[in-house]
Amino acid sequence: MELSLFFKFIIALLLGSMIGLEREAGNAVVKERWTLGGVRTFALISFLGSIAGFLFTNQETILTYFLTAFIFIAILIYYFVTAFKAHSTGLTTEISALLAYLIGFFILTNIIPIFIVVAFSIILILILSNKHRSKQFASNIDPEEWNSFLSFAIMLLVILPFLPNINYKLGNIPIFQSISFPPSIANLDIVNPYHLWLVVVLISGINLFSYVLHKKFGNRQGLYLSGFLGGLMSSTMTNHVLTNKSTTETISGQNNLAISNFLAFIGSLIPISFFIAILNAGLFIQILPVILLMIFVTIIFILFIKGKYNQPTIQTVNIPSQKKPDLFLVPAIKFALLLTAVKIISGLALIFWDNQGFLLASIISSLVGIDAIVINVAEMAKATISINYGIFVILIINIVNLFGKWIYSYWQGSRTFSRLNLYLLILISIISFIWYANII
Repeated sequence: MELSLFFKFIIALLLGSMIGLEREAGNAVVKERWTLGGVRTFALISFLGSIAGFLFTNQETILTYFLTAFIFIAILIYYFVTAFKAHSTGLTTEISALLAYLIGFFILTNIIPIFIVVAFSIILILILSNKHRSKQFASNIDPEEWNSFLSFAIMLLVILPFLPNINYKLGNIPIFQSISFPPSIANLDIVNPYHLWLVVVLISGINLFSYVLHKKFGNRQGLYLSGFLGGLMSSTMTNHVLTNKSTTETISGQNNLAISNFLAFIGSLIPISFFIAILNAGLFIQILPVILLMIFVTIIFILFIKGKYNQPTIQTVNIPSQKKPDLFLVPAIKFALLLTAVKIISGLALIFWDNQGFLLASIISSLVGIDAIVINVAEMAKATISINYGIFVILIINIVNLFGKWIYSYWQGSRTFSRLNLYLLILISIISFIWYANII
């Protein structure tokens, strides 16, 4: 529904007033003497922007340019006066004023849809109102972390958009073109640069998210939350830390450590589910019930342990995070090479030894990390293998991963901690096989 001219002016005035109200409240907190203004000033600036927009839509371009130049010059003069009088070189208020003018302009011209302009205005107000929090956040970022954030931005915004979205087959690789491969091998998909780098960006984004959560909450919030956050980053590393600690704990402490390890398992299912959902929606829809069932049964098992053994306290444990998020280009390229190697090995195994060879190659590949093989299965389940078989492979490598963790806990940990991990392995194995038997 098209808004009337009157309501457009009202919206421009309200948005300008809201920005001015935030600026006035923020300056009152810091007791700023030299300020551009508050509600009335910003409302007027936004209103003048809407007038300029009205003139622009009525082909009065000379008046539009004059009014725009007047506002920009007035704000520029104010900035230099403020810098000279108050020795302040901050540009936040001045830029906010320019944006208020542009908001009023775009409200009247419809160059940008009104709902987008309104949404942008609300986001702007939120950003301005979190000045002190953003400063505190920035002060806690060290140079290495900043480099990691910058690396992620480069990976996402600079590299990804320019990669070709083409499936390169073995026969397309120049160094192999002189070799006479059988058609099945020559047509083996090797890499799609865009898809491959998209996966690397997703992995890096989850690493970044997990790192930020761990830094904010970390071990200060107790053993259980630390275990869950550790599972988001690396359930294998978390299992090793908890296993080693279990040898010095009482029975009650070992039970708590086992619960933390189960929460790490739940945490590890979240990024796996995310990868599958992004890469293969059909596979995700079919495998989601068993993933939710695993989470539900694990939670029931946790509640059973707490109820049976009556764990009144939650001790803390130092589950180390990375010193910085693993987002630099070199680790990203290493993961891309690993994923490509897994894709080639599993593809060749499928050609030579059919599904059994693919399963064996997937199990062996999962020994160096479960993420790469899950991603590979999610991509191949689109055409190369059936979705049902892809589900079977994911369930098997998940069980193998749990089996490896139990072996380590039996070898290095306490008997109680190891026994509880064995129970979880048995529960997840039974659930996986029963559920899979009912869908085929």
